[in-house]
Amino acid sequence: MPLQKSSSPNATQRCAQCGLPYGKGGVLSGAGGTTLHFCCYGCSFTHSLTGEQGEAGTAGLFLARLGFSAFLSMNIMAISWMIYDQGWTTFGLEPETVPYLEKLLFVLSIPIMLFVGWPYVRNGWNELQSFRFSMDGLIALGTFTAFGFSSVQTFTGGGAVYFDTATMTLVLVTAGRYIEATAKVRTSDAIRKLIDLQPDTSRVIRSGIEILVPSSDVAVGESIKVLPGERVPLDGVLEGGMTTVNESILSGESIPVVKRAGDSLFAATINIDGTIIVKVMARQTESLHSRIVQLMDEAQRSRSPIQQTVDKIAGIFIPVVIGIALLTLVGWLLVGPFELALIHALTVLVVACPCALGIGAPLASAIGIGHAAEMGVLVRSTAVLERTAATRGVAFDKTGTLTKGELSVRSVHARGDEDAMLGIAASVERDSEHVLSKAIVRHAREKNLTLFESRDVRAVPGLGVSGSVFVDGSWIGVFVGTGELMEREGLGMGDAPPLTESTDATRVSVAWGGLVRGSLELTDTLRRNAREVIGELKGMNIHTWMLSGDSEGVTRKIGAELGIAEAFGRLLPADKLETIRRLRSSGGLMMVGDGINDAPSLAAADVGVTLGSATDIAKESADVTIIGDHLEKIPWLIRFSRRVLSTIRWNLVWAFGYNAVGMAFAIAGLLEPILAAVAMVLSSLFIIVNSRRLVRD
Repeated sequence: MPLQKSSSPNATQRCAQCGLPYGKGGVLSGAGGTTLHFCCYGCSFTHSLTGEQGEAGTAGLFLARLGFSAFLSMNIMAISWMIYDQGWTTFGLEPETVPYLEKLLFVLSIPIMLFVGWPYVRNGWNELQSFRFSMDGLIALGTFTAFGFSSVQTFTGGGAVYFDTATMTLVLVTAGRYIEATAKVRTSDAIRKLIDLQPDTSRVIRSGIEILVPSSDVAVGESIKVLPGERVPLDGVLEGGMTTVNESILSGESIPVVKRAGDSLFAATINIDGTIIVKVMARQTESLHSRIVQLMDEAQRSRSPIQQTVDKIAGIFIPVVIGIALLTLVGWLLVGPFELALIHALTVLVVACPCALGIGAPLASAIGIGHAAEMGVLVRSTAVLERTAATRGVAFDKTGTLTKGELSVRSVHARGDEDAMLGIAASVERDSEHVLSKAIVRHAREKNLTLFESRDVRAVPGLGVSGSVFVDGSWIGVFVGTGELMEREGLGMGDAPPLTESTDATRVSVAWGGLVRGSLELTDTLRRNAREVIGELKGMNIHTWMLSGDSEGVTRKIGAELGIAEAFGRLLPADKLETIRRLRSSGGLMMVGDGINDAPSLAAADVGVTLGSATDIAKESADVTIIGDHLEKIPWLIRFSRRVLSTIRWNLVWAFGYNAVGMAFAIAGLLEPILAAVAMVLSSLFIIVNSRRLVRD
């Protein structure tokens, strides 16, 4: 459809090209049945040329403006040189031609002021109406003042025109914006790469026939085939056989991972070995890959406390700069002509434009979040990076976090038939996802025991499970859990001697008929690198704690093996939450957990961290998700977040220092407007280069 003015009544919309908000009106363009809104004809024209939107579209917009304005500005500079210092004599021209040359400069400047300068005027006007100022207002005020003064001089016979200053300043500012935009595009490359890596189609096996369908149409529970060398299109589990998979895109680890029947496979990872059949466990939009893309996108759009502080400072800084420029104008009027005073005032406006200040924090944060994702660490927001940098203590959950959570039954103690007791316990635990339950059920099946029918099974958070089991023609009420659960339900040993609690294993008691019938002892193993991680955190002067619902004896033993001085056992979810709140009172507390019962604690800590194998509710409650079981990423994340925060601070120190020194030179009359614009671009380049150093890790 042809371009037309929008009649939408919406008060505020965002341009499909540059993403900037604008008020009523705008430009509409139809493409592929979709109506796009643009803030001006320039953005619409640029989109028609580049076809890009978002950050890439913004970079294309600035490039188009830069190319257009640079071509005209070179001609303006050449003609201006002919006017300055009687340069027209070199070409054999008469003095009478100078007014015509000035009018030619006016004509050549108009397209630049409209196509390149007008967006700054529009944004500056919107800022003035909302009393929220940014650098656009300064750019518009400085350049259009120079243009307006020069226009008046041209048509009133004055001898001072500064069209070159106005247009070249816009060229240099646009060059700086283009450099910033391309830097932001590079920081978003990780997101686009991730999106491109997930296959759009899948080989689905339906009714024994293999068909190729869009991945978005594959339902949970269907089986898909993945050939050697192909990327897995959807999250699922390996139905049979064995293969090795390259998961570096998710975890940052280049060593292939061996996968056996029942192991999880993730979208966008590479199947290295033979042909495999995968049972789909999540839709395309719910895969781990999609979650990574979503988290990275949200994180890069979020604003941290330090960025919000900078925005507030900029809002105060800009009116102050305008005041200083006016004082500079008045001061120089006392000692020199108006033209000279105006030039120095314009220089103050140009050199004070806080472009570097505006990108110092968000650019470093975006690069930091992108690099962390490449290393297999998903950070929810830029604010999380700042809080992580302030970490002074880390509280770890035990089972599934510091230990593998792959418990095994070491021994069975029963008052009577051990297999019967084990079968009854497994019948109640059969549908639970808890690691203890899985271990009990697995042990019963390894012994080929027949499980009984069960009903009314419910979890008792932090204590165990209860339910009814159909045994020998009748239903019996069964409790499986901790000694505390047995005490709470009034279950005892009767005349039998009490069971001795093990100091190196987790004990689960089994009761029915009003009596405790026996117990199961389960043991766990430490995660790889767990000891090294605790030692590394100690070397960083970070205190560590361990929280567990397990017995005090087992908790203290595991804590001693890891080198953790303070280990708290027998904690219910409410107890864990209260402990986290108490530990957090000193500030800078990170909580690392993976289970459903850890979710409240993860949310209550300053920074909640969970591993990739965690439950969905734990992942939703956490601020950071580490892909896989790489505990060593925790000290890395703390050090890296401190580097990001240090980079942001140095960027801001440079930006403020540059503005202060530049303004001092401008007030003293030691800086020209064009040189000020060049210095502004160089300042932004410094911050971009300094921020890019974060990826060298």
